[in-house]
Amino acid sequence: MRKIILLGILAISAALPGCDSASPLLPEAELIVVRAYLYAGEPVTDVQLTTTFALTTGDTAGQPINDAKVALEKAGKIYPLTASAGDSGYYHYAGNDLTVQIGDRFKISVERSGQTATGETIIPVPPQNLALSKNELVINTSTPFDTSSITISWQGEDTFYFVVVENLEASPTPINQIPFPGGPRGQFRSFRSRPFRDLSYTVRRFDLAYFGNHRARIYKVNQEYANLYAFGLQDSRNLNEPETNIKNGLGVFAGFSSAAVNFRVVRQ
Repeated sequence: MRKIILLGILAISAALPGCDSASPLLPEAELIVVRAYLYAGEPVTDVQLTTTFALTTGDTAGQPINDAKVALEKAGKIYPLTASAGDSGYYHYAGNDLTVQIGDRFKISVERSGQTATGETIIPVPPQNLALSKNELVINTSTPFDTSSITISWQGEDTFYFVVVENLEASPTPINQIPFPGGPRGQFRSFRSRPFRDLSYTVRRFDLAYFGNHRARIYKVNQEYANLYAFGLQDSRNLNEPETNIKNGLGVFAGFSSAAVNFRVVRQ
């Protein structure tokens, strides 16, 4: 559910104009692009491999890699990953003996066509002391410009966070009985914010599509991903080489941890 889109930053960076021809980001051979995310307390399912591509090809993304040998290492033990179904380039851990916990240090290795790309990450401490401005978000459906909102705050480091808000009802009641184009998050049961650098987040009435119980989960982004996301916000007239913690490849291997609070959305 929590796929974080990098918009091809890493893949196209190998072909950015103006880079030194001696740069390791301009190889003669195709590089492996790794996008691997581990979430504290959750299964390993969000590992994707693609190829680099040149801007001159007209492509907008690298090709998925489905034939690599991928493994995680934790505390000296190796956990081989399995290619997920379809031609997606995703890999997952199929066993039930691997846990992802706060403070764990992981290594990843990717072998393909004689090339081995590696990276390391640590699962960070989650946000602390979450608080809500109120426990219920009261919505007046007769007011077209309702400005109701609820704010979540927490304590933590000065880094990036993102928020996932999910409706928990088995059969939720829509706020708008007749869906309309461009309505609240496309009438989805959940939505995810963009990464942001703050210690609070405001959920507004038009972020939501349904009444009932909701869970807001705040994810702390570790430094590897924070560096990459900051790169993506650069002025395109003054681009530097992208951050990457993958050796002999491109991409990011990052850990995330989260904390959650619940609130209700009710009709006035």
